[in-house]
Amino acid sequence: MGGESSTMARTLRRIPNLVYYSLPPREDMPWREKWLTDIKPVLDTLDLERVLGEGTLIYLKLLIVMVLYSCSYRDAVKMVNVNVVVAWFVGRKVGKSTLHDFVGRVYEVRKKLLEISFKLEEKCLPSYLPASAHSLDFIAWLVDSFLLDLPFGKRSVETFREKAELEKKEGNLKKAKKLLSLGRTKRRFKGKWTKKRGVSHFGLKALIVISTSLFVRSITVKPANFSDKRFKSPLKGIKIADRGFSPSPTQLIAMEKPFTTLRAHVEFFGTFLYKFWRPYGTTVWRNEAFLHVLGVFYNIRMFLAVQRRTPPGRRIVQL
Repeated sequence: MGGESSTMARTLRRIPNLVYYSLPPREDMPWREKWLTDIKPVLDTLDLERVLGEGTLIYLKLLIVMVLYSCSYRDAVKMVNVNVVVAWFVGRKVGKSTLHDFVGRVYEVRKKLLEISFKLEEKCLPSYLPASAHSLDFIAWLVDSFLLDLPFGKRSVETFREKAELEKKEGNLKKAKKLLSLGRTKRRFKGKWTKKRGVSHFGLKALIVISTSLFVRSITVKPANFSDKRFKSPLKGIKIADRGFSPSPTQLIAMEKPFTTLRAHVEFFGTFLYKFWRPYGTTVWRNEAFLHVLGVFYNIRMFLAVQRRTPPGRRIVQL
């Protein structure tokens, strides 16, 4: 990590500071720019540099820009030059290679980052939290899994090998032999095949644990063929899951109300996840790092939603 820190320092000295321009009126901004102006005051007060390192919050902000705009490292860096709101949100120019290296640091402290953003729930007034927060009189967590598709490589050696194995199981040895000779390249993205409701998926699986207030507490990334029944969350309290998970003394399977209604609230995060999900890297760990950035982003958005329901005089952040 020492080498990465020195690279960051050299990059910051080489690239000049920004020239700031006045922001346009908020009502004239597109929705993404509005979101950036909303989350910046909260992000600046979360003390995330305590775990990331001094002066590194700008890199996390650029990763949020990548998630929000579905853009590459290069495009995120360039947007600081051409988009006034992004330049104001980030605050400084950085280099593409330095930003790419910084994802490793995010991966190392990903759980701590999510935990810090989760504590925003404690700053909300209980009476203005979502109705689901008041539906049970004991500590409970909502659990669900989401498949994350990755490119499987239509002409990759691995794809034809997997197809050949299926043909062998059905006794088509000649077809299997032919398939083994068709692969041309190695698969770039690390993932596994699985089936859900009769549809094949290649990629990863995100196992999510959220509070009844709908803040994300835990994100675990596994291959797509990982069975939900094997998942065990270390969090204290009762977990409420669907029938794909295993029942246990600390895990209820939602079969009747109010548990079925309550568990459905996990789809709030699922909708947010699929809105911004795309393959962020060829390795599992890099995609997991970005999923935790997305989780921090989501928790800030949930906090702001609660603040908007709170009377202006009692808000933590004035909107």
